[in-house]
Amino acid sequence: MAGNTIHIDQKEFNDAIKSLVSMKNSLTPRYLKNTQARVARQTMVPAMKMRSKSTRLSQMIGVTTAKKRSGPLGIKVGVIKNDPALFPTFSAPALASVIEYGTAERYRNLKALGLITGQQSTGVMPSAPFLRPGWDITVRQFMDQVEGLIENRISDSS
Repeated sequence: MAGNTIHIDQKEFNDAIKSLVSMKNSLTPRYLKNTQARVARQTMVPAMKMRSKSTRLSQMIGVTTAKKRSGPLGIKVGVIKNDPALFPTFSAPALASVIEYGTAERYRNLKALGLITGQQSTGVMPSAPFLRPGWDITVRQFMDQVEGLIENRISDSS
């Protein structure tokens, strides 16, 4: 196997290492989150708002990059805001969850003189998804745009 040797010039090797370090340093977690958020605001949020049948609820659709809500590298897209003036008894994210996923039949207890005398159905809420279809039709465009921005950032740094 003596003929299978590779000769690398030390200067070229050092330049390659510097280029790799430069690429790594250009892709900070903050850049990745902000890139995702910017693209999601342009693609996913409008699609989700368009599918919402409630104008009050569509005002609450947005993007957050808060670590507490989305982790160290990700973002959260959907109903992330709440306005107590518009939703005084049931928060906007909770209402969106009920609309998106629906509910099974539930019962409430009927009482007379402190004793439970029976149950009454509170009904069934069928699901009417509006967030997931918005995600589904824009996810490929979102991924392509984020991938392109990351590739541009890497090529600019090298």
